[in-house]
Amino acid sequence: MFKISFFILINLIFVPFSLIAQKRPQVPQDPRHSVFGPIQPNQWEFQAAAWKDGGNTGSAFNFYRKNQRNKTLFMRLMNNGLDNNYQSQVKQLTGGMILFPYKDDDRFQVDVGGTLEAINDTSLTNKALFTRLTFRPQKNLWLRFGYENSHGYIPGGRTAFNKYDNVAYYLAGSYDVRNISLQGVVGSGAADNIDNHRYGGGVLVKGPFNTYLHGGYIGSNVQSRNTTTLAVGRWAPFRPDMLPSGFFIWKHRDNFDFQLGGAFWGKKNVFVRPAALGMTRGIFISSAALSYNSKLRQNQMMTITDDYRNSSISLFYVYLNQEIEMIPGQLNNVGFRVVQLFKLFENIKFSIFTNPVIGVFYNEETEPDAVFNPVTHSMSVTDKIDKFWSCQLGVTLYDRFIFNAINDFGHSGWTTTLSYIYN
Repeated sequence: MFKISFFILINLIFVPFSLIAQKRPQVPQDPRHSVFGPIQPNQWEFQAAAWKDGGNTGSAFNFYRKNQRNKTLFMRLMNNGLDNNYQSQVKQLTGGMILFPYKDDDRFQVDVGGTLEAINDTSLTNKALFTRLTFRPQKNLWLRFGYENSHGYIPGGRTAFNKYDNVAYYLAGSYDVRNISLQGVVGSGAADNIDNHRYGGGVLVKGPFNTYLHGGYIGSNVQSRNTTTLAVGRWAPFRPDMLPSGFFIWKHRDNFDFQLGGAFWGKKNVFVRPAALGMTRGIFISSAALSYNSKLRQNQMMTITDDYRNSSISLFYVYLNQEIEMIPGQLNNVGFRVVQLFKLFENIKFSIFTNPVIGVFYNEETEPDAVFNPVTHSMSVTDKIDKFWSCQLGVTLYDRFIFNAINDFGHSGWTTTLSYIYN
C-alpha cells in the first residue's frame, strides 16, 4: 500500500526551477513585463509514457506550454497509476494554468488547477482544486492568497476505504530590505477533520558569492503540525562562472522529516537567482497548503522529469520519512531516499542524435511489514527497507523528439517516454 514507484516520486518531489533557461533579462521598457523579463516564444512539449511497476502496467499522456514565465499550461491523462496520496491505483485527469488577466501584466498572476481521479475497481473518486492570486506591486514586495481543497478516499481502517476532506487557505508575503528578505504567512483550514490554524515567518539572507541562508517557522494550533524549514545554497550567475551551484532544504515536524538537495555544474547551469529564491520561498510557504496538491503547485506533470536538461551535470538528493502508528503504542516508518546523478552531453551529435543523457540512481523505500503470529495470536510490525539501483538513458532525435527510458535493476520495473518539442 505504501509502495512508491520511482518515476512518480521524481514527479512529486523534484521542484521545477522557475524562470530557468532564460538569459539575463535586461530592464524592460514595458512595465507589464518587469518580473519575468522580455517576451519569449512559447515552447510546447507533448509526452507519451508507459511503465511497469511490479505486476502493474500503466500509461500517460502529458503536455505543457512554457515561455519566459515558466510553465503556464499543463495537463496529464493517466491510466492505472498511483494517486496523489500514493496509495491507490487510479485513472487520473489533472492540470492547470497560469493566467495574467490584467493587460497581460506580470505583476498580476492567477494560478488555477485541479485533479479528478477514479479509483480502480470501485465507484469512488478523488477530487482536488487549487487556486492562487499573486500580486507584485513593486520589485521588493510580493503577496499571495491561496485556496486549496481535496476530498476523496484512502485505503485502510475498518472499511476498505476511509473518506477524507481537507481544505486550506492562506495569505503569504515577502518584503526585501537590501540583502534580507522578510517573509510571513497566516492560514487556516481543516485536515483530518481537525481545524488547523497556521501562522509563521521566515528570513532569507543573501550572502557573498551568490550564497543564501534561510530559516523559517510555521506554528499551528495542532502542535504536531508545527514546521521548521532551513535552507542554504548558492545560485549561478546568468553568465555561468563554471563554479557549482546548489541547495539543501530541510523541513521538520513531529514524526516527519523532508530533505531536498541539488548540485549543478557546467557551462549550462540555469539554477539562477530567481529560481533559487523562488523555490526556497515556495517550499517554506507550502507548509500552509495541502501536500496533495504539490504537483499542481509545482506544475510538474511529466512522467520522466525534464529537470536534467537545466545543467551539464546534475546531482539530486531527496529524503522523506514519516512515522505512523500501525499498532497501538508503536510507531513505524514509511518513506524513501533517492540519489540521482545526471550527465548531459550537450556537444555530442551523431547523425540524427543529439544531447544524450545518462542517469544513475540509488533508491531506498521503507514501509511497514506486518506479520501475524498464529501461536500468540498477535501482530508484529517491523520496518522493511527495499534498496535498489536504477539507470536512465535518453537522447534527442532531429532536435524535436526526446526519448528516455528508466530501468530498475533488481525490480521488474521500467518506464519509457517519448516527447515532442514544438517551438
